[in-house]
Amino acid sequence: MSGEQAGLRLLVVGASSGIGHAVATSAASQGAKVAVAARRMDLLNELATAIGGFAFELDVADSASIGPVVDAAAEALGGLDAVVFTSTVIPFAHIEDTDVVTWVHAFSVNTVGANNVLRAALPHLSEDGVVLVASNNDVGRPRAGVAAYGASKAALDEILLAWRNEHPELSIVRVGIGPTQDTEILRGADRELLSQLMKSWVEHGQLPEQMSQLQDVANTLVSLVMAAVANPSVVPEVVQLAPRIRRGVKRP
Repeated sequence: MSGEQAGLRLLVVGASSGIGHAVATSAASQGAKVAVAARRMDLLNELATAIGGFAFELDVADSASIGPVVDAAAEALGGLDAVVFTSTVIPFAHIEDTDVVTWVHAFSVNTVGANNVLRAALPHLSEDGVVLVASNNDVGRPRAGVAAYGASKAALDEILLAWRNEHPELSIVRVGIGPTQDTEILRGADRELLSQLMKSWVEHGQLPEQMSQLQDVANTLVSLVMAAVANPSVVPEVVQLAPRIRRGVKRP
């Protein structure tokens, strides 16, 4: 990290595991001052101790709690140069079995939650501050069994466009992330249903031969943030990350 990047004040939302956890670790290793927020405080406290950062309990589905947590994180860091939002929920269900509660929860986390974190961070962002929002690179190409997730991410795209329209001074980076190993997205999913869905994805050519490595994805996100902060006249508005397929390597 260059001298002007050292000490970057970063808040990572959704950092208890997976991509958010890896982003926080990667950024801290490069000299950033990091605050992390998520629901699972046992994992979050371990992470904060390991990286010398600050941990805050946050359920982004609880809109009222977002402002106070972002305020506290900004105070602990002395301001915010960047926010990375990775919180996500992926309910696995056929669309006819997706009930109202599932639809609402998916949108409350993936869509409204991201919007509210951005809204809360706005007063704290430095002049060249950056907000990176993790999304999915399959938006517009729906897979069976994840309708609520896909629709919530499509709505998120529209919200980010509205932010850019009303706040062109902001650097908002939307990153569509492809299949990535070790992200815990299958945690708690029905295994029989997953088996059916994976068969469908293979039949429709939607299951890649290989997945991206978690640390590679995290390092790329951190690089995007740092590049955007260091080059404030340019916004990498939409970035798509896809697995690089290496021939001769078997499907996981």
